[in-house]
Amino acid sequence: MDNLEKPQLAFSSTENICEYFKRYIVDVRGRSVSTYNHYVQGLRTISRYMKEAGLVKDSIYELGSIEQLEFAWSVLSKNEEFVALNKRGNNMYSAGYNNYHTFAKGDLFKNFTEHDIVKMDVPVVCEKPAVMEYKVWKRSGILRTQTIEMANYQCDMDHSHVTFIAEKTKKQYMEAHHIIPLQQQGKFEHSLDVYANLVSLCPICHRKIHLAIMEERRQMVDELYEKRRNRLVKCGFTLGKEEFEDIVLV
Repeated sequence: MDNLEKPQLAFSSTENICEYFKRYIVDVRGRSVSTYNHYVQGLRTISRYMKEAGLVKDSIYELGSIEQLEFAWSVLSKNEEFVALNKRGNNMYSAGYNNYHTFAKGDLFKNFTEHDIVKMDVPVVCEKPAVMEYKVWKRSGILRTQTIEMANYQCDMDHSHVTFIAEKTKKQYMEAHHIIPLQQQGKFEHSLDVYANLVSLCPICHRKIHLAIMEERRQMVDELYEKRRNRLVKCGFTLGKEEFEDIVLV
């Protein structure tokens, strides 16, 4: 149930992204094919510089998140050769990037009608599955089940939170959450997969503690710290509040 702690992998072929970008520019935004080709030419040059910097294997279209895209551009923006080239080209490369960035973020999608979106419906190539290797610390499904049982199928952040009746348990649906993330296991001698480090959360609180704005996440983490710090000490984790926040709020 701690699936938010696993790598969130999302891949699409570069050909598919290119096709969607073209339809977005030409069919939805109504720009000319020559304008699209102008942007693509700029993105090819950007891709070459990103490849030389070790940011991509082949092209900018490989970058699978906005964070990766913006980081790669920030690196490129410090490359004096590229900056000079962009200036000589009347910012044609930054224009290509800015339009692709807007497309990737979906900034204009909220203004699209269903008629607009339908223009982007097209069969796309199915890529071969990617084989990924990454380290996963072992965790016990039994401990997760017991944690939710101990909480009587209630949310440890607020017992009034109501979800739905799960088919498997015939009880209110809850999720187990490691307070100190298992990704941090390498920093500790003792296992983080212990009762003291597990809480029962409703789906909203579980996602909130992972994905909300920092102020709200910090408030939740601080509350859990006060509730569990003595138990965590007994399990080998002696952490001050600030150190705890630094480790958890990653």
